[in-house]
Amino acid sequence: MNKVFVVGSSIETSNAPLTYSPKRTVFSSEERFRQTIFTINSIRNSFPDSKIMIVDSSNDYLEYYFLIKFFKNVEFIPLKELSAEAHQTVNSHPNKSLCESLLLNTYFRQYKKELKKYDYIIKGCGRYFYWDFNNDLFTPENADKIFFKKPLNFEWNNSWNYQFVDRRTSENNRLYQYCTVLYGFGSMHLDKFIDINEATIHLLKQPQMSHYDIETLSYFLTRPYRDLIIETDWKVCGWDGTSGRFMYY
Repeated sequence: MNKVFVVGSSIETSNAPLTYSPKRTVFSSEERFRQTIFTINSIRNSFPDSKIMIVDSSNDYLEYYFLIKFFKNVEFIPLKELSAEAHQTVNSHPNKSLCESLLLNTYFRQYKKELKKYDYIIKGCGRYFYWDFNNDLFTPENADKIFFKKPLNFEWNNSWNYQFVDRRTSENNRLYQYCTVLYGFGSMHLDKFIDINEATIHLLKQPQMSHYDIETLSYFLTRPYRDLIIETDWKVCGWDGTSGRFMYY
């Protein structure tokens, strides 16, 4: 089964603040480029022949474009060339979740025809490394399935003001989130994920919704497709951009 990895990336970040941080990253562009190379190599380790698309929001991207061209079966897609408006928003809007969804959807919409030539589309992130993929999942029988890592869950806290995603029961007082640095789906579901991204962008533009995040919304907005979802033990690690902390999950 042929697979394409779509890796959202921002090697060169702007100085615009985020809702939860005065800076978008503590890392230099050079370090973020190294992290992107690690991402590529970690995918190659599990899937040597898969196509990798790096969709990047850098303003001055030519150096990265030409360097990544040396990698076999890897393509660098500058967001700036896809949409100047989306590029401006992704580099200036304070809500990181909105920026991630807009970057991804701008690419999905323009490359929809090409993406549907693949059996599976797997979404990654340019500063994370992946391993323990269960390659046996990517079969013809699972081509109509959606793959997420097993959800994170937290004891509900009313101070979060997350009423919109409140699906609690008397037996379960938890908030659930899907990790969005790695998930995948049969390409037949591409339009569903375009709609989910569009809904996320629309919701996060509302002032009363601006505190929500993509992880919480991804779990909530995929509930209509719960019967199609396979939750996996895929492993992810990398460095949090705003704090520099090493993350493993």
